[in-house]
Amino acid sequence: MLRITPEAGLAINRLVEGQGGGLRLEAKADDRVAMSYAPVPDETDLVVTEETSGASVLLDSLTAEIVEEATLDVDDTVEGTVRFRLGGQGVTDS
Repeated sequence: MLRITPEAGLAINRLVEGQGGGLRLEAKADDRVAMSYAPVPDETDLVVTEETSGASVLLDSLTAEIVEEATLDVDDTVEGTVRFRLGGQGVTDS
């Protein structure tokens, strides 16, 4: 199952603060995965929760298969923003 680092969980919580929801990962062509905000999960979504922060990542069934062995992490940029990084078994973030 997708692993979410505590740092990524905190970053997700900052992004959705006051709005609820979570970070949606969606499989695209060539093993790329797009990331976007989602206010609520779809009925068929798998919701992965980071234990420390309680942050949610929403996955459809295809994406869940692709990121099964991956880790979602985050890097702070020089500009003070965050950049999510999805690493692991043949996955490239976009």
